[in-house]
Amino acid sequence: MQIRGTIFMINLNKEEISLFLHKVKEDPKHFNKYLFYKLQYFYGRRSQEIATLKTMDIDFDKKEITFDLAKKKQDIKLTLILPDDIAKDIKQEIENNSKSSEGYIFVDSEAKIDGFKRNMRTYLERNSNKIIKQLTGKDITLATHDFRRLRGQHLYLTGNDLEIIQSLYTHQSLDQTIEYLQIKEIEVNKMLLNDIG
Repeated sequence: MQIRGTIFMINLNKEEISLFLHKVKEDPKHFNKYLFYKLQYFYGRRSQEIATLKTMDIDFDKKEITFDLAKKKQDIKLTLILPDDIAKDIKQEIENNSKSSEGYIFVDSEAKIDGFKRNMRTYLERNSNKIIKQLTGKDITLATHDFRRLRGQHLYLTGNDLEIIQSLYTHQSLDQTIEYLQIKEIEVNKMLLNDIG
């Protein structure tokens, strides 16, 4: 279903996203890209919120990660659980980027954040279609923001409450979450598939 003004839905499930991430991880020089996309997907966060992460935002003892929320007028932080596998990956990236003088996980300094985000986008534009086609046979090109939207859709499809998902995405209204995650399109397609035969 495609209504004028909306974004095409991306037909990738959780397992296919996992396959894509592991394929990116296979090349050690792309480890930072793998981790960036993994954090975007797992936490449903914006690129800016991942790119600006600092070592001080990670509490390995409490198993927590704290994000500075982008697009919020006031200074709002969101603290979430830090699973062991993500903690391990973050520790590796901190070691890889030990030259950062300002404590950022992915970049050397604040001045390099925009260039880093551009690099993350460019990699997907140039490589995601080929990788996904090789892994799944699907003709799909990803953008960085797609990981955020897909995570919410996957959480919804596995039965999680929309109000809880709204809380994760810090949307001001449930309607905003429904529109952002294309829930009506999802439900229309489910209805049509369920009515077959």
